[in-house]
Amino acid sequence: MKRWSDWLIPLFFALVPWDISKVLFPPYQSGSETSSTLTFLRIGMFLLIAWGAVRLVQDGIGKTLRRLAGAPLIWAVVPLFIAALVSLTMALQPRTTIIEGMRLLVLFAVGISVALGADRKTVFERVFKMIFVMATLTAVIGLIQYISPQWIWGGGINDIASGVRRVNSTFIDPNIFARYLNISILGTVLLLLRREWPLRIGTALALLIQVAALGVTFSRTAWLILLFGLFILVIGTAKHWRTRWSALGLGTLGVVALYLIPSIRVRFETLFTGISALGQREHLIKGGWAMFIENPLTGVGLGNFQWALENPYHYIVPWSDAVMRSHTSLVTVAAEMGILGIVSMFAFLLILAGMNLRVLNQMNAYAQAVLISVFVVWLSSQGEGRFFEDPMIWAFWGLSLAMQWKSWGEDWNG
Repeated sequence: MKRWSDWLIPLFFALVPWDISKVLFPPYQSGSETSSTLTFLRIGMFLLIAWGAVRLVQDGIGKTLRRLAGAPLIWAVVPLFIAALVSLTMALQPRTTIIEGMRLLVLFAVGISVALGADRKTVFERVFKMIFVMATLTAVIGLIQYISPQWIWGGGINDIASGVRRVNSTFIDPNIFARYLNISILGTVLLLLRREWPLRIGTALALLIQVAALGVTFSRTAWLILLFGLFILVIGTAKHWRTRWSALGLGTLGVVALYLIPSIRVRFETLFTGISALGQREHLIKGGWAMFIENPLTGVGLGNFQWALENPYHYIVPWSDAVMRSHTSLVTVAAEMGILGIVSMFAFLLILAGMNLRVLNQMNAYAQAVLISVFVVWLSSQGEGRFFEDPMIWAFWGLSLAMQWKSWGEDWNG
């Protein structure tokens, strides 16, 4: 039963790209979609939770709960649930807040199940290999979409202002697709630099495919995250200056090559056009700020951002703009859960970072890989908006929790 986690946890990460479209079996090209509550990722989540429940009983419920209570990462999520409960007291739509709170509990259970199963190095290796394989596969699908264009999951997004066609592969949004690619690219580069993985021609080719697909997502936030992440990795992990300068040189050549593509250059240059670079986000941020200023302690209620913007705060958004959830997770958390929400977000990040950095020497490259993945999600959520709602955050949190429970080198290879 224990060894099931060697494949069940990596399977969870493999199912992430097949969930976001919210249809179990998508139609080809632009046919009608039938929305389903039974998605591939949800099936994987409940399988993982069921397995975790069995493992909890096998290991002893009391013993496991005592271990959980002593782990700092458990206390990292306590402020979040307190903020959610407090936001319920003044929620504009209490039912929505309760539903969103239940979803957080399910994701928390996923994280606990991951922590119970990630007790061997094999699990960590397979998780990042699975992410790498799935990122390559979805990158190929994305490039086919861009070249053809033939859409499989819901169609792409045409950005009329910049005249580009943004691909989403199997994801509902190009930014979420770009997020997954960045996790794979930066995680793989880290493991290569730390000599956990050997550099092979196939690996290098797959990375090039992923970078090319990242380019045609036209996600400016993702481009900046990749550049910043690569710079930090090369400076921080390469032991020799020659290696660092070689890697930075190759990265610079890659950036220049991408910049020579007219559509990518135009899209990137919009970053320097001032407030207009935000596009619709300008009004979403203003709406979220108004919610926070008027409800600083409780917010408008977890999950209530869109409804509030469509109703009591509708005057902030021009009628010509479609109303949607905030593209900026910090704004969403502040608007929905007030000051306590902001505190909970940064407590989560700081405690997780502190615990992962504490085990770097023992856990080798995998503590860094998990940590950089979490910050990729957080940074990209400032341009797309999903942070605590992202199942991968809770899975990475579970991997971090597993590293606390067992010192690196203590039978991890068993």
